[in-house]
Amino acid sequence: MRVKLIVFDLDGTLWDHPDASTLKLPLNKIDDETIVDSEGRVLRLYPGVKKALKALYDKGIILAIASWNSWEPTYTVLNLLDIAKYFKYIVIEPHPCKHEMIGKILEMYERDFGPIEPSEVLYIDDRDIHINDIRKYVGKVRFIHMWRDVGRIEDIISLIEENYASDLQ
Repeated sequence: MRVKLIVFDLDGTLWDHPDASTLKLPLNKIDDETIVDSEGRVLRLYPGVKKALKALYDKGIILAIASWNSWEPTYTVLNLLDIAKYFKYIVIEPHPCKHEMIGKILEMYERDFGPIEPSEVLYIDDRDIHINDIRKYVGKVRFIHMWRDVGRIEDIISLIEENYASDLQ
């Protein structure tokens, strides 16, 4: 069964900062992949993130975010780095219950596109602490443990093409 929806974590998965909620506004863009907060703390996208997100988006896979963070600094980062545009659904909430966030994403997906099976969802996170609850409450969502199952963000594309989506262009 092909992947229709990919849900990304943010901290430690798409960027190098461990907790975007701690960034102090205002945030300033240093370059296309780097921002700095008002106290000089830096956040960088991992190499290849923009290219990988664009490639997945261009393949017609719906992308979403489930992030345990505060909304304002995190959404500001997404916009400053010009990656918010790739995500159809962005759920950023100040609690660790990723299964609830993914549940909300699935409700929105089903409203927009119709039914989706948990096996058609791929969740990508740098930690595996949420996957048991996700599978318990949401179902058998597929999971890529970032930096363990893949070493570079670009590897996600080939992994999906080889294992989950033979019908992608």
